[in-house]
Amino acid sequence: MLHSRRNDLLHSSFSKTRDAPDFSNLAEYASTRAGGDIVLPLTTPTILPRGSLIHHLLRSGPQPGSPWAALGDDMRSQSCWLLGGKSGQLGVSLPRVVRINHVVVDHVVGDIITAPRQMILWGLVDGRENLALLHAFRAKSTGDMLDISEKRTFPAISGGFTFIPLSYFEYNIHAPNLTQTFPVFPFVLDSGMDFGVVVLEILGNWGGVSTCLYRFRVYG
Repeated sequence: MLHSRRNDLLHSSFSKTRDAPDFSNLAEYASTRAGGDIVLPLTTPTILPRGSLIHHLLRSGPQPGSPWAALGDDMRSQSCWLLGGKSGQLGVSLPRVVRINHVVVDHVVGDIITAPRQMILWGLVDGRENLALLHAFRAKSTGDMLDISEKRTFPAISGGFTFIPLSYFEYNIHAPNLTQTFPVFPFVLDSGMDFGVVVLEILGNWGGVSTCLYRFRVYG
């Protein structure tokens, strides 16, 4: 359960849905088409009925219901990563280390209550230089930035790795555009850190008994 102070900070720090930025000078890295892949040890297990067709197909890659579906291009209804509850996380390896600028989350009309709501984007901090930058950032942080970095320092499934929160945001099912863009924190951009693995942690959805993540993209 999240600490009450962190809840206050989370809601005050949510990145707001904004008009789609110009991505012409930014590459996309999370999709399977771009070379992105799922990190299963950092991903919530997909719960599907044993014996179902999808359960068997999960062994063969990016099928509807599997975590790879969130990295694909299929936006048909139910062609999503299916979580058997309101929360979970998706671990994604990028094809190269990236200075991340924005992430994009997609959903579809007609399946709206299963959309993820509050989310945290985490970056796995790896390499001597990135770890030094993280320690330097924590040493000089004050106020809200210190609170952000210290209240929780890793996602629910961390694998013992070091993480930093890159963004807190809320997907808005009432927005006119269901393709929604969220920036990383300015202090992350200013830090100079780059990331080869990210985790999208879903904290809740819009009221469904299960959660569908249709498409997740990382730009940098």
